[in-house]
Amino acid sequence: MDLEAVLKEFTPMVPPEEIKRRFAAFQKKLGDAGLAGALLFHVPDIYYLAGTKQEGFLFVPSEGEGLLLISRHPRRAAVESPIPVAPLKSLKRLPELLPPLGDGSLLGTELDLITLATMNRLKKALPKVEFKDVSPIVRELKAVKSPWEIETMRKSAHMLDVGYRTMLAEMREGISEIELSSCIYAAMRREGYEGGEIMRNGRMDGFVGHVLSGWSAAIPSYMNAPTNGMGISPSMPMGPSWKKLQSGDTVIFDHFGTYLGYLVDMTRTAALGEPSQKLQDAHKVLLEIHAYLKEALREGGDGGEVYNQVMEIARKSPYGDNFMGYDDVGVNFVGHGVGTEIDEYPFIAKGLTMPLKAGMVVAVEPKFLFPGEGAVGIENTYLIGKDGAESLTTTPMELKVV
Repeated sequence: MDLEAVLKEFTPMVPPEEIKRRFAAFQKKLGDAGLAGALLFHVPDIYYLAGTKQEGFLFVPSEGEGLLLISRHPRRAAVESPIPVAPLKSLKRLPELLPPLGDGSLLGTELDLITLATMNRLKKALPKVEFKDVSPIVRELKAVKSPWEIETMRKSAHMLDVGYRTMLAEMREGISEIELSSCIYAAMRREGYEGGEIMRNGRMDGFVGHVLSGWSAAIPSYMNAPTNGMGISPSMPMGPSWKKLQSGDTVIFDHFGTYLGYLVDMTRTAALGEPSQKLQDAHKVLLEIHAYLKEALREGGDGGEVYNQVMEIARKSPYGDNFMGYDDVGVNFVGHGVGTEIDEYPFIAKGLTMPLKAGMVVAVEPKFLFPGEGAVGIENTYLIGKDGAESLTTTPMELKVV
């Protein structure tokens, strides 16, 4: 079998010119920071800069040609990436594979993520090198999306529209959250949904999206998000459960779409029969927040200020104590950047100054949670522009009663 021919026939890939542009931009940032280069191991960072998720490291010099050091599978990495590939069976081979690195050479890596064991192995293999944290540089580079990335994310958004419409078609009294989630998942998979959601600084534990009905949507758990749900067991303590939909339940659809590794996040709220007036009124406040966001998310804005204004709208409503949580189970953000990871720059969060730039993509997810009753939420993934924001998630936002 011709591996290259098969892969190119059946799997789309990141265009080589996209990789080369990113690689060159990262090299310039490394040089500006006084680093000799970077040795990256975090899979989403390697994918962003090289276009492959095969196991190994990516060496990026501040000048010259890079090198993928792949333990498994180098032949496939060579098809998927325009960066040269070398097999890496042991870190002991690093000195012979990398260019000479003199005493005190500064080499970047992702110190926010590296384990002590891996760092000790790298120091043993490269004893003359001093390692510096390069994660902020990578994250700043990834924050502003290219036209190709934006079009890729539109395809992810389309999957979410298909998933939500499937939920509306399958909702009925007596169906469990798990069954409803399975229908959504199958429909999205047929559209090419990849799964594999990655949070850089947190846990996802097999998360494939929320389908939460009635009171279960306000059940708290460990994930740093306003809604968690019951899940199936203490081993999977969030997401859809065996709870069955009942008349009057609001139903939260909170999913990621993924295409070519790019994530888009969306939440919509439907209801099985007429929900309470409280939930209907709270949903109207969410529409007001999103009207504000379309204007506020623009070049030159600040994520912290947007957060403050969103909180002000929520506090002026009768339901401020239930915004983004309740009691001691709330969260201190309303938005997070998305791309190859769920928690990219920028953040729309409390006390965090973060300048907004055209081309950034951020998912903003205002929600109201009422323990023992239910929840309502609307989340859009916005493309920040010079004069306001465009929602990549185009599914209608109204509270749909089925």
